[in-house]
Amino acid sequence: MTQGNTMDIGFDQPLLIGDSATRGAIAPGLLRVLRQAVALRLVLGALAVIVVITGLGVGRLPPFEAAWLPWLFLAEAAAFAVFVLWDRPRRALGEWFLPAALGWFLVAPIVEQAMIVRALPAGTLDYLGPGGLPGFGFEALFVVIPVILATWQYGRRGLLGSLGVLAIGQVILAPLVSHDATGVAFYLLGSAGRLAMIALLGYVVLQLINGLRAEHLRLIAANRQLAQRAATVEQLAESRERNRLARELHDTLAHSLTGLSVQLKALETLLIHDPARADAQLKEAQATVRSGIQESRRAIQALRATPLEDLGLPEALRQLCDKIAERTGQRMHPAIADIGALDPLTEQAIYRVAETALANVERHAGASQTWVTLALTPGPRVRLEIRDDGVGFDPASVAGDRYGLAGMTERAQLIGARLRLESQPGQGACVVMEADA
Repeated sequence: MTQGNTMDIGFDQPLLIGDSATRGAIAPGLLRVLRQAVALRLVLGALAVIVVITGLGVGRLPPFEAAWLPWLFLAEAAAFAVFVLWDRPRRALGEWFLPAALGWFLVAPIVEQAMIVRALPAGTLDYLGPGGLPGFGFEALFVVIPVILATWQYGRRGLLGSLGVLAIGQVILAPLVSHDATGVAFYLLGSAGRLAMIALLGYVVLQLINGLRAEHLRLIAANRQLAQRAATVEQLAESRERNRLARELHDTLAHSLTGLSVQLKALETLLIHDPARADAQLKEAQATVRSGIQESRRAIQALRATPLEDLGLPEALRQLCDKIAERTGQRMHPAIADIGALDPLTEQAIYRVAETALANVERHAGASQTWVTLALTPGPRVRLEIRDDGVGFDPASVAGDRYGLAGMTERAQLIGARLRLESQPGQGACVVMEADA
């Protein structure tokens, strides 16, 4: 029996998005994005130093009195890059690594803004960008990134915590930017607008993450249900296989032993009253033993063989037809199309039905020819038909557990297939099974 295999796609693993803070694990892909952002920040810091050294764009830069500031900022960016890109700090800090990295990423622009404000000569504060967002121009992106990453990792707590840090930073910077109440008010108002935009962006990210997490949980539930169904189907398949084996032994070994018992009883009587006929009876008993051994070996071989796994359904059916023809001498007419791969349970059911039907032809039909057809029909559906020119029988007069009919019916029901048996005395028999492809 071919056992169904279940792929683990990973849905039983915890979703490390939004709720991963409690486990200290980093959400998938987050560390890669963080490292890319840090590397970009280091490159921009180096470009800023080059601009200051070469004097490019001097007309657009504030007149720094502390020319060492760009070098300090570059050194900080380099230290941060080492901290994030090197694996050793992450292994040493464990679950505290990511909070430390995000905190550093978030606070560094605020500190840099404060140092720039203090280093500017009087009257040059107009160079600061509107709204008071830490950093100039493109560097504002490096405030948004840690907010998004904190939301990605910690969910609502990460969003609110990062926004709180930014708000505190703006409050601290306000008296440095302006010394009168009106200037502070305008600065805080502009900062509040920027923070609101960042909060809106973080909220959108949070909703996307929550939707992804809900979908992941649904996939976990579906995967568990699928695993339970697969286990149930496997158990049913094992039970049906045991029943088939019981019927197989009944039709072969038990039948042969019963006949042998009758023949030995007759032989005992003949040895006393008619020794001449006893020899003939002994030969019949020996033939019965050989037949029983052959049938038993065939049943055991069928249990051990895995033709579907090794050959696929079409080739396995062709070889089954060849074995029947070689064993019985009857003419086989296989018309088996290469229908491609099917569900393993469907292939198993089709093969076992064909095997049982051909065994019935061999044992009971007395046929000289058998036609085996496997094809795809519209739907798409796969159709198996086994027809012989044997003695036939009346299906209404046959018990359900005879000729393997119960086993074939169970196989068809297991995959939701239709099974039909047609026969009349003297006109052969036909078994038709149709299943979804």
